[in-house]
Amino acid sequence: MTRISESNDWQQTLKPIKTQTLLADQVYENLSHAILTQKIKPGQHLVEQPLADQLAVSRISIREAIRRLAQNGLVEIIPSKGSFVVNLTAEDVKEIYQLRSALEIIALKEIMSAENHIHLSLLDQIVAKMISLEQKQDRLQGAALDNQFHRTLMNLSGLTRTIRIWEQMSTQITMVIYTVSSHYPSYEGLVERHAKLVYLIRSGNYENAEAYLREHIQQGAELLLSAMSQTN
Repeated sequence: MTRISESNDWQQTLKPIKTQTLLADQVYENLSHAILTQKIKPGQHLVEQPLADQLAVSRISIREAIRRLAQNGLVEIIPSKGSFVVNLTAEDVKEIYQLRSALEIIALKEIMSAENHIHLSLLDQIVAKMISLEQKQDRLQGAALDNQFHRTLMNLSGLTRTIRIWEQMSTQITMVIYTVSSHYPSYEGLVERHAKLVYLIRSGNYENAEAYLREHIQQGAELLLSAMSQTN
């Protein structure tokens, strides 16, 4: 495994934090962004003191951020060895998508049983943003909007525990997409796939909506696994 002190990519990304307001959140956001964009790479050892020096914060702040990163599945803390950025395998991705599918189906059932579609306009707004993005073929921005759509779907359910677990899955998926972005398929059909799901939710037919959502997530898993295989 590579020690973080042996690479300077992270030094160019992480800037000293000058304000103490919400310090813990700032440290976490800085480190998570560096990990997601691979300035801090999978497998790298997170050494507290160099990180604390770079961000101009205490080691305690770094330790708290690393603990939070571990909770969100971006970092693995190994006793007596230290903390390392996770390096997700194809098997990990399969499991993550299976869990994500189960969680989103729970949320879908809650949304449709409420029989209140007034907030589905939030999903319509995201689909509208996808229209111009699909033409630009920006894979990472496409992944971000895709993620925003599904996060909004989860939030509409109001199921706080289910949402919290989903967020952990989502963060890990985002990291993998950044890793394989150059091999990731185009986002052609992005609008159609998500617009159809909104339509099915509005239709009130849970069985059709559930089957389509399950298929939609499975297709996403297959695309990502295919891209991962091209990087090996």
